[in-house]
Amino acid sequence: MEKLENSRVKLTVEIDAETLESAMEEAYRKNVKHINIPGFRKGKAPRKIIELNFGPDVFVEDAVEILLPRLYQQAVEETEIQPVDQPEVDIEQIDRQEGATFVFTVDVYPELQLGNYQGLEVEREIVQVSDEDVENILKQEQQRASELVVAEHTAVQEGDFAVIDFIGYVDGKPFSGGAAENQTLEIGSGQFIPGFEEQLVGVSVGETKDIQVTFPENYHAEHLAGQEATFTVTVNELKEKFLPEIDDEFAKDISEHGTLDELKAEIRKNLEDEATRRTTEQMENKLLELIAEDSSVEIPQAMIEHQAEHLVDFFFQNMRSQGLNEEMYLEMTGQSREEMRVQFEPQAKTQITYDLILEAIQEKEGIVVSEEEIEEKIQEYLNSAGELTPELEERMREYWNSQRHNVEMSLMRDKTMQLIVESAAITEVEPASAPAEEGEVNA
Repeated sequence: MEKLENSRVKLTVEIDAETLESAMEEAYRKNVKHINIPGFRKGKAPRKIIELNFGPDVFVEDAVEILLPRLYQQAVEETEIQPVDQPEVDIEQIDRQEGATFVFTVDVYPELQLGNYQGLEVEREIVQVSDEDVENILKQEQQRASELVVAEHTAVQEGDFAVIDFIGYVDGKPFSGGAAENQTLEIGSGQFIPGFEEQLVGVSVGETKDIQVTFPENYHAEHLAGQEATFTVTVNELKEKFLPEIDDEFAKDISEHGTLDELKAEIRKNLEDEATRRTTEQMENKLLELIAEDSSVEIPQAMIEHQAEHLVDFFFQNMRSQGLNEEMYLEMTGQSREEMRVQFEPQAKTQITYDLILEAIQEKEGIVVSEEEIEEKIQEYLNSAGELTPELEERMREYWNSQRHNVEMSLMRDKTMQLIVESAAITEVEPASAPAEEGEVNA
């Protein structure tokens, strides 16, 4: 074994003529049933006769295909390397009288030279949640609980929801996709072509009006981009948004709390928990960044590419939850999956480096996780799911039992990170900016 740059190794494997001959005999037995030789029943021709007809090296290629995976696996076991990709193979020599030499070049799990990880200096933002942050969440919940009701006024105003019929014309002719019936449009939302909504202000219910607009030059439908159009619009109905009062009744409607004060307390706690999680994560990443700067490792490109692929997959999982599939996203952005993978490679490299650091510290500090700790964590997951039927609880327990290794790795990471944090010199600082965080109400 020869170590190369960037966590690659070269394995040179030599075999004698006897081993090569044995593989050729195996190749003969594998292929003879498919070979026809005049004077012999199909599949019964002796090997020497076949070699006389097709050449002495007729079985060499198949013999090599038989040998390569066996020799590579044996070399991996003997050298105790950890490959992270398929090897490149070179046949350096092959001679029926002398044997053969094969060279396998492969990326292996990188070795990290661990730097200092104790007593590091790091800043952590002070968690701050203001009354305004709480009020912003309440207003968001108020918007979610809003209803559209028929407006008392009859002429379109800014902020109204107008139910309209329309048909569009370019050069006096209707165009595809330019018509709809009973379309609800929020006036002032900017959903339609610039100038469309503004010209509806003042139009009464039942009235029809021609609206003149110009499609933007960058409009997604190229045949309409920059074109002047006329829309004949009829206002069928006007609605306005009704917002419930933010009071005790509101709190009861959207949560399990009986008073507004109790709801506010829950919102504040959720915001504080989320802010604590965020600032903790920022601090931990900074600590890992400091350790990485003092450590050295060569990560093979194949390993980075594999991790980047995982990140792309995870990205599209999130996209699907928002109703956007991979094909739609790539078409909208004009990207290929390969281009996205390349974009994710820096993040992938950072993640791998941090994982290697934590792994090295775990080994150095002898950090372990007991079966009892794993079981406690699984029970915590089950408890967080709320009340479960016996059947559902059994299925969930089966799932988490199948994930015991992942639970163990997560606990191991938490323990290791805790060791780093506990030894660090942490300075609390005021946040540079404190925008209101998006929160949830656990109704």
